[in-house]
Amino acid sequence: MIKHTNNRINYSLLFNRYTLIIIAMILFYFKLYVLTSIYILFISLLLILVDRKVFKNKIRNYFLERKKHKNLNYYYITDDNKTIDLRKRKDTYGLFQDLAMGTFVIFIFNFISLYYLLQYVFDTSSILNLIMLIGFIVTIVIAYGGILAGIVYKYTTTIYVLIPGLSAFIYFVFIEPFIGFAPIFIRLTSYLLITLSLYLILAFVFPVHVLRKLNSKTVLISSFLTISATILTQVISFYFLKYLRTENYFLTGNDAETVTGVSDTLRNIIVENTELIDIINYFIEREASNQLTSIISLVITTLTISYIIGGLVINRKIEKNRLKAKSLFRELLKNTFKVDYQILKQCSFYGGEEYENLILNNSSMLEVVMDNEPDLNNPRISRMKRLIAWYKRKSILYSILKELKQIRDSN
Repeated sequence: MIKHTNNRINYSLLFNRYTLIIIAMILFYFKLYVLTSIYILFISLLLILVDRKVFKNKIRNYFLERKKHKNLNYYYITDDNKTIDLRKRKDTYGLFQDLAMGTFVIFIFNFISLYYLLQYVFDTSSILNLIMLIGFIVTIVIAYGGILAGIVYKYTTTIYVLIPGLSAFIYFVFIEPFIGFAPIFIRLTSYLLITLSLYLILAFVFPVHVLRKLNSKTVLISSFLTISATILTQVISFYFLKYLRTENYFLTGNDAETVTGVSDTLRNIIVENTELIDIINYFIEREASNQLTSIISLVITTLTISYIIGGLVINRKIEKNRLKAKSLFRELLKNTFKVDYQILKQCSFYGGEEYENLILNNSSMLEVVMDNEPDLNNPRISRMKRLIAWYKRKSILYSILKELKQIRDSN
C-alpha cells in the first residue's frame, strides 16, 4: 500500500513538472519571451526548493568524504599503488555526477533566460557578454566540478599532456579578441599565465602521491617533445614546399607577362631573363620556409615552456610536502615513548616511497603499521613483473595509450 502511494506521488510530481514545461512552451509560442524567461527562472527556483533535501544530502556526503580524505582514512602505507585511496577519491568526486547531469538542461534554459532578461534591460554590450561568459564558466565549474575532477583523476597523464592545448583554446576563444593588437610577447605571456593557472589547479586537485607518479613522467614528456619536434619540423617543411610547388605558387614566365601594375620595362627584363625568375622563386621558397620554421619554432618553444611550468608547479608541491614529511618524521623519532600511526601515515603521504621505506625498515614503526593494516594483502611478485610494473608507471606512451583505450571503451 505504501509502495502504491509513493508511486502515485511520483507520478503526480512527474505530471506537474510536465505541466510546467507545457506552460513554458505555450508562453514561448505566443512570443512572450520576457514572461517566459521570468517564468523559467521562478519555476527553477521552486524546483530547487522542492528538491533541497537531495542537494543537501549530496553536499553533506561530499564534505564528509572530503574530511575523511583529509584525515587519510583511506590511505594505507602498505598499499603500494595507493589504489584504495584513489578509488575512494574518484567515488567522492562522482557524488555530484547524477545531480549535475540531471540539471544540465535546466541550467541551460536558466542561463538563456537570464541572459535574455539582462540583454532586454541593459541592451547588448561587450561588458555584459564578458560578465555572462565569466558567470557561465564559474557556474559550470561549480556544478560540474565533480565530473571534471573525476575525468582528471581517471586520465591523469593525458590531461597533463593536453593542458597546453586547452590553454590555447581558452586563449584564442576568450583572450585573443581583446589583445590581438598587442605585441607578441604580451600575447605569449597571457597564454603562459593561463597555462600556469591550469597547472596550479591540477596541482591543487591531485593528492601528492599522484603528483609524484606524474612527476616521474614529465622528463619523458619533455624528451619526447624534443625528439618529435626535430622530426616533425623537417617533415612539415618538406611537404609544405612540395605543396607550394604543385599548386603553382612560384613565379613563371607566363605569370610575368600577365601581371598588372608593373612597368613594361621591368616585365620585359623578367620575361627575357629566366635566371632572374629562378632567383625570385628561390627567395620566395626561402621566405616561405623561414616563415613556416618560425611558426613551428614558436609553437614548440611555447609547448616546451608550458611543460617546464607544469613540471615546476608539480615539483614545488612535492618539495613542500617532502619538507613537511621531514619535519614530522624527526618529531616522531624524538618521541621515544609512543609511535603514532596517524603521523606515520602523514609521513608516508607527504614524503612518498622514501619515507615509507624508512618506516617499514624500523621495527617499532613496522609493528604499528601491521597492527593497524592487517587486512591489506600485498603478495610478492617476481622481478619480471616488477620490471613490467615499473615500465608501466614510468612510460608516458603506455599511460596515454591506456587512457585512450579507456576513453574508447567507455564510448
